[in-house]
Amino acid sequence: MSRRQLRGAQKISKSKGKRSEHVKILIAAEGVNTEPQYFEKFSALIRAKAVRVVSVKPVGVGRDPLSVVSEAKRLRNLENKHGDPFDAVWCVVDVDEHANLERTCVEARRSSIEMAVSSPCFEIWLLWHFENRAAWIDAATLSRILRKQGFSGKSIPDGFPYNKYQEAMARAFKCEPVKAQHAPPNPHSSVTELISALLKAYGRQA
Repeated sequence: MSRRQLRGAQKISKSKGKRSEHVKILIAAEGVNTEPQYFEKFSALIRAKAVRVVSVKPVGVGRDPLSVVSEAKRLRNLENKHGDPFDAVWCVVDVDEHANLERTCVEARRSSIEMAVSSPCFEIWLLWHFENRAAWIDAATLSRILRKQGFSGKSIPDGFPYNKYQEAMARAFKCEPVKAQHAPPNPHSSVTELISALLKAYGRQA
């Protein structure tokens, strides 16, 4: 699976005559707690509240990444009917054991939806806010390590260093890149590209 497949269309478009004061982005997450918590707080950190980050919308569609893309399309179509469309739509999913991840990425690309895929799961992105990790790791080990940082279940603890996103991005970039026709390596997270897109859209430096 190529990096392009994992990212989707990689485009933020704005219609002629559309509002210029903010960019409206939807983020549909596979998780119903951790991912929405993270992006809500991150959006607050970069002062994206005027941007109507309805983007951080926990859709609660279970463990099927294709369902996340379908839900994102439904929400986008619904918003389009109201005359205030999203400028970009992102789906945040894990690799886990998903057999249809590649099909999901293809469908996302066809629908001009961006993908932020993490291997083995979103928690690797959270770990990189604290420390480097470039060796293979499973979700259970990730959970144990994060408990030492105050994590409990799927909740992000108070005091989480959201402002360490630059360090997290640097650590992510040190990992093996995605190669064509292959599943993402472990560890890996293209959440870096979603963060970069948010920073660019809201006039912040990466």
